[in-house]
Amino acid sequence: MCYIRANMSNVLQKQHKEQETARQIMDNLEEMFGEQTIQAKTDAIKGLMNYKQKVGTPIKEHMMKIMAYLSDAQANGAEIDAATQLVMVFKTLSKDFNLFQASYNLNRKKMSLTELKKELQAFENIFKDSGFKAEANVTEPGSPAPNPKRKKEKRKNKGNKPAAKTPASKKSTKTKKRKVDPKKIKCFFCGKKRHFKKDCRYYLTMY
Repeated sequence: MCYIRANMSNVLQKQHKEQETARQIMDNLEEMFGEQTIQAKTDAIKGLMNYKQKVGTPIKEHMMKIMAYLSDAQANGAEIDAATQLVMVFKTLSKDFNLFQASYNLNRKKMSLTELKKELQAFENIFKDSGFKAEANVTEPGSPAPNPKRKKEKRKNKGNKPAAKTPASKKSTKTKKRKVDPKKIKCFFCGKKRHFKKDCRYYLTMY
């Protein structure tokens, strides 16, 4: 009890002057500061749930802020398992990471917050280099195929003799291979033009 009193401030020593045992002092201290701890835990969790990433904010900066909120909450007694932490983090991300979240939901890969931060940074770098916004494919996952109009052939009269084939008609019977315009090619995974899904950088990275 003397050791406890010696480590108290002068104000606390006066407040606990009448306590006779160490147990009484500890109970009184817990009663005094317990409410402050609960409030600190509540504030940390509330701050985490209300914190949202703005579009364009670097993911590293955002994740450092999120990890600080989680650390404060756990330091004040909050028990948050790893899976719940990941769910809480995903709810704070901007629409730039919609495609990443869709991929994660398919794979359900277990990872720590540090590993998640690295994965998000890698994803951010891929799309930063390509200059493509990742959320576009979430709402518009494809493009309509071209539908060219075909010319209707005139029916021949039954009484007429079949006309001799001309070089032009011979050419029409042959199937022509159409060249695909690279500008019209669109990846069904990331939504970016000029490549197919099998050649998509992000698709190959994730799978």
